Amino acid sequence: MSAKADNLVEKVRRAGVVGAGGAGFPTWKKIDARVETVIVNGAECEPLLRNDQQVMAARASEMVRGLALTMAATGASRGVIALKKKYTTAIAALEGEIAGEEGISLHLLDSVYPAGDEFVLVYEVTGKVIPPGEIPLKVGVLVSNVETFVNISAAERGEPVITRCLTVTGAVREAKTLFLPVGTTLEAAVNLAGGATVEDWTIVTGGPMMGEAVADPRVPLTKTTSAVIVLPSGHPVVTRKTASLEFDIRITQAICCQCDYCTLVCPRALLGHNFKPHIVMRQVAMGLPIPGSPGVSSAAQCCNCDLCGVYSCPMYLPIGRLNKQVAGRMKEWEWEPAPRLESYRPSPLREYSLIPVSRLTARLGLEAYDRPAPLEETDYSPPRVEIPLKQGIGRPAEPVVGEGDRVRKGQLIADLEPGTMGATSHASIAGKIEKVTPESITIAAS
Repeated sequence: MSAKADNLVEKVRRAGVVGAGGAGFPTWKKIDARVETVIVNGAECEPLLRNDQQVMAARASEMVRGLALTMAATGASRGVIALKKKYTTAIAALEGEIAGEEGISLHLLDSVYPAGDEFVLVYEVTGKVIPPGEIPLKVGVLVSNVETFVNISAAERGEPVITRCLTVTGAVREAKTLFLPVGTTLEAAVNLAGGATVEDWTIVTGGPMMGEAVADPRVPLTKTTSAVIVLPSGHPVVTRKTASLEFDIRITQAICCQCDYCTLVCPRALLGHNFKPHIVMRQVAMGLPIPGSPGVSSAAQCCNCDLCGVYSCPMYLPIGRLNKQVAGRMKEWEWEPAPRLESYRPSPLREYSLIPVSRLTARLGLEAYDRPAPLEETDYSPPRVEIPLKQGIGRPAEPVVGEGDRVRKGQLIADLEPGTMGATSHASIAGKIEKVTPESITIAAS
């Protein structure tokens, strides 16, 4: 790798850039590779989310610059911005920016779920199937989220990640998309959208399908928080996410009708992976663990999109949640992963099995909340922020400040040794260090 590429990797590491799509993989590690193709994931397939499409429109120049920098660092000859055909404003902005940029093009997608899953996206753009348990690098591809590339561009100039763009929507008075300081409370984001319109409400972060229900609205938003969705606490999306594993197993054992509808729509099964969710469900119904069963151990291949249970299951069973629970306990049960195939051939029915996001939104009971959330430029500065020391995959950063210290906006407050998997953290506001714990650093504004 060239000295120029090494320099970008180090700048991205120091800036604390992580994947903004949700998992929070340290970006310095991802771009420290050689690939053929770099893909910007602008699919934004979760219902109600609006932030990526608006970042592409409002920050097109920065995003394309970040893509070009990444291509140069990784040696990629091709850069692809994948986004939905209906994002006409973003398309117009990007077409103007990529004119004259060698090797960069747009790839327009239908509005289906889960178009943003990186296995699905890589296949749509390149025709290559990533084997189970592998990453896009295995097939010579790097995939990152829209905002990640904006942050790469900023990191090259020496600017750290201290804000996060998120959609605030659902049962709020005015749905908005906002750039907010990392460490701002979820409750503050709700208040900036005019507050909740229902008395008993719960926040879902990250999306109604793959996101998590949050019990305490005072928790801080992180570099991976893509959405704050306010829903009535009794809404099916909330109750589905808060049920216990014991309840999920009992209801499966009671009413699973032993069909295979879940497998028929599974994005990974449709790509040709050796994964059949209905086999997992059958064995959950018979009782777990069942040793030596390649059928149930294939649960580790699940992408947790939950399309199987939410959309195809006639009993609305928590299939995705059960797959995740089984996958998480395979080591405890000493199960071997399901055997890999020698090759992967997508199903000929795949193109007829893609689920429109509009239908999924209706199935989730979210049509009333499916509305614009325009980007609002704001200089909001909270009275205090709590910045988690772990904001993605890897180790928590180590504090380099102490209680009582004064810090400026953008100052490094937690670091890691070079080469350590994880991400640094920086002050998102100027102020005084109020509290330092093994989990977070709290800053009170000056």
